Amino acid sequence: MALDTLIKPLSQLLEKGSCLAGDGNLEPFLNGIAHPCDSGKNWVVSQRLLSIRKQINDDSELVAAILAADKELRKAWCQLIAARCLEAGELADPQVLLRLISHLDAAAEWVVAYLDSASLQPTAYADLERRLLASTAEQSQATPVVVRVLAAASQIVISQSSAQPVPERQPLDSIKAVNIDGTRPDINWCGGRLIQQPGVKASEFQYLLNGTSNMVIADITSAMNEKAKTLAVMDWVLANPWAYLLALIVYEQNVWQVEAAGALLLELPAGQLPQLPSEVQVLVANADGDELYCGSLGAFVNKVLSSLDMAVFPAGCSLAHFNAGLAGVISDLLIHKVWRYVEGLSGEQGYYQIHPDFSDACYGLKGQPSFSRYARPLRQAIRSQAVQWRNDRQVQATTSKRLEEADAA
Repeated sequence: MALDTLIKPLSQLLEKGSCLAGDGNLEPFLNGIAHPCDSGKNWVVSQRLLSIRKQINDDSELVAAILAADKELRKAWCQLIAARCLEAGELADPQVLLRLISHLDAAAEWVVAYLDSASLQPTAYADLERRLLASTAEQSQATPVVVRVLAAASQIVISQSSAQPVPERQPLDSIKAVNIDGTRPDINWCGGRLIQQPGVKASEFQYLLNGTSNMVIADITSAMNEKAKTLAVMDWVLANPWAYLLALIVYEQNVWQVEAAGALLLELPAGQLPQLPSEVQVLVANADGDELYCGSLGAFVNKVLSSLDMAVFPAGCSLAHFNAGLAGVISDLLIHKVWRYVEGLSGEQGYYQIHPDFSDACYGLKGQPSFSRYARPLRQAIRSQAVQWRNDRQVQATTSKRLEEADAA
């Protein structure tokens, strides 16, 4: 099998989040590091791959690392790096060799096995190397790239070994297709599922949650009665994953406040526009009403997703950029009267809460299944993560205070 033929589908997997399974040639390379879909027709990117992607420079390097599961390709690159290690060992500065070994990480063990057959001769994979590494692997400028690729490959091989039946971990679970109309959050918001960054359109394959709305909200005119308007908005919220998640957060906020067992507050710092906030502050109160600032809305959403074994795709989005993306969603929620902004009293910050009209709709025939019955795991994650975040912040504050007191003494 020519490894070059696998570059296109693997690149598509990393760029768009999924790729066609093809004739089965991808299975040895993706088993244990990508999710199969439940129909068997696609592979879906996983958090394991996203985690490794953060440690290298680009998608091409990760494609090379995946292909390095091929023993012959891996042998060729290990022989080259073994030769580079022997060169470094002859230098006066021992740190050069130490850094090289350190950057290889677990792949250092592979390289050591090929010290006796070390070689700087061109490999048989020159075309593949030019496509993925920007130069052939024997050239000195390619050495740092090949080292990163082998280090990433060592993590991939460990995951693939762990995916076999004998060791502890099993292959990654299959992923169901997304429920497009959003009426089944239990299907859409599940372990292993990825959601595109806010404002980013999902791939043509329907296994990632879309970063933009899957539908255009129906034209709302003054001639429509209030019930028709509310149903149109509900359809839009359910079909827009980010709008749904933020709507569910304020829905759970309202339920929590009614229960008087604590509270989740979404406040707007002074000097920001309610319609497009650069950051919404999250405060969590205990049953006594004692409020504690915990962080931004973006940080809170990341915690909720992580607790569900979900993540944002592509990886590497900064918190500031993520909060900015959520601001666009908040703007739409305010326009469509899903959220509302309440001005703070003198000296107090304004805050967001669910709009009363939309709150009523959540208990109606259309909203009840998606905001109650099928949303229980997601609602539980919202509340439990808020409580945990407050507890963590309180422990941090207590520890810092004790350290300050000890220093002062």
